[in-house]
Amino acid sequence: MYQSYGELFSELKVCLDEFCETGYNEKRAQRIKELLKANEDTPLERVFSVFGCDEFDRCALALSLLVASSLSASRTVSKIFSLREGYITPAAISSVFFGLDDIIPFYSSLSDDSPLCRLLDGVSADQGCLMSVKGFISSFVFTGIISDEAFEPVNEESDAYLPLKDSERIQGEIISFLNSSDPSSPFVLQLTGENGCGRHTAIKRAFRSAGREQIFITLPADASRSRITELSSKLLLTGAVPVLDSEGREEDFSRVLRHLADETGLCAVINEKEISSKELSLPVFSVRLRRPDASEQYLIWQEMSKDLSLEEVSELIGEFDMTPGDISRAVSFARMLSDGSNLTFGNIKDGCYRSFASDMGDKAVHLEAVFGWDDIVLPERSKALLSQACSQVRSRHRVYSGWGFREKLPYGRGVSMIFTGPPGTGKTMGAQVMAKELGMDIYRVSLANVVSKYIGETEKNLNEIFEKAKSCRVILFFDEADVLFSKRTEVKDSNDKYSNMESAFLLQKMEEYSGVVILATNLVQNFDEAFKRRMSYIVEFPFPDVLRRRELWAKAFPEKTPVGDLDIDFLVEHYELSGSNIKNIALHSAFLAVAENSSTVEMKHIMRSVKNEYAKSGKAFTKAEAGEYYYLLGDA
Repeated sequence: MYQSYGELFSELKVCLDEFCETGYNEKRAQRIKELLKANEDTPLERVFSVFGCDEFDRCALALSLLVASSLSASRTVSKIFSLREGYITPAAISSVFFGLDDIIPFYSSLSDDSPLCRLLDGVSADQGCLMSVKGFISSFVFTGIISDEAFEPVNEESDAYLPLKDSERIQGEIISFLNSSDPSSPFVLQLTGENGCGRHTAIKRAFRSAGREQIFITLPADASRSRITELSSKLLLTGAVPVLDSEGREEDFSRVLRHLADETGLCAVINEKEISSKELSLPVFSVRLRRPDASEQYLIWQEMSKDLSLEEVSELIGEFDMTPGDISRAVSFARMLSDGSNLTFGNIKDGCYRSFASDMGDKAVHLEAVFGWDDIVLPERSKALLSQACSQVRSRHRVYSGWGFREKLPYGRGVSMIFTGPPGTGKTMGAQVMAKELGMDIYRVSLANVVSKYIGETEKNLNEIFEKAKSCRVILFFDEADVLFSKRTEVKDSNDKYSNMESAFLLQKMEEYSGVVILATNLVQNFDEAFKRRMSYIVEFPFPDVLRRRELWAKAFPEKTPVGDLDIDFLVEHYELSGSNIKNIALHSAFLAVAENSSTVEMKHIMRSVKNEYAKSGKAFTKAEAGEYYYLLGDA
């Protein structure tokens, strides 16, 4: 590229040598000005054109480029004007190219907002100010390349994953806007939609179809005015439209966006939520990219993982309502999990769950889903309802999309359940069993910690929980649900009014949530009948009868636990205990056995643990209740 400026720089060097010997040479200076006007189709001419450089600006840039690239020229200028090497001054330009001993005619070219300020560092209306060419200008002139740490690398991989039905509409609207917008008036093109729904790809395709270049920008940490001016100068030289993503930059994003739009004329932005024209004080053209429906998700899955069967894809879509970005991330996780072997359905399903960051904040606690169907003891009907709920989660795609129920049910497509029963009967375990069966994370929300006495705070807390759950794809397990979901009261004062509003808000959020929500309560009879009718399932967790207690005792000890000769019949018939009680007794007896250095858990350890369990509930454990094993208690 340097060779294309050979004649220009040769003339500049001769001009400097002659100036050193004889002073200003009008003929030579005019020749250089003509050469500066004749550099068509070069990066140097693009700089002149983009920034509207006048004759003084052109001469100043040419001399600063020569000084920066030629040691001999730098020394000559330094010698003539007694300057530090590598610098020029307004006085030097005025003398060499215009034969003047002052800079008064060129004050406008040296003002703070002049084109020259974009090209040279140190510009001011002082005839002795030291000026040097900006690094990116010098690089562009000699290489034709513009780079910046804020420019994101082009990623063509995601192009195939844009939802097909929205592609033509988005492209058409953006192209129409680009063709009709006034280049002399700053505009903002805004594309909104969820993260991962294909906004970057939509922008790229639309700009490509319109014959326009775009550059994706990551806003620099230093978003000062000078930094943004430098960035916009680079963008103007590329001729590309800047595309910014607003994620994580809420504080100064509007200011930066407005500045870039003012500088470049057109700026595109990718948002989840729209920025208004009023906020920017600029015209904003907005296009929204919707979430792909089930049929589109099916095509995306087929494109990304061709080994999946129709049934497997249907199950994935039923369990996961995913954007193209979600699916791409899930497949990437699956490939890592497969350890280089062929992808299995299990890998992909695990990848789906790993692709969602399960961060529910401080209002919900993660539960480990360690229990399976063999661990839970329930009546057959209750177990069957749990199984049906799991099946509904897996079959949603087929029913809602394949069989057309989506059009009939615009909301309420999630699975909402009430688990009802006395304390310790397995409601939490039942939720964990479902989570393990579906391979989903489960979070327990205690409504006692969410409900607030301050007006509006309860709704705010609930909204935060459901918004996080939506992005994490988790099961929400609301413990102590009767705190909020009790029968709506007659409105006698403002407290009654707001209590009813809070319970209605929770029901609304449940119906909007497409995942699984479980409400646990000891008092289902206190629930409003209208609420119960809108639940998918109500599952009873009754206090265990004799048969259930026998099953619970049979499963109380792990296989590795050495157990002696226990009288299970006596324990089952004499003590009406819940599953939680029995689990506590088994664990406590194991610790007693170890403390006594016993090789097995014996009946004496069990009886002492039963007495301890009674004491925890404030019940007296009499001789009659201990029965024939009273002698085992000793002094305990």
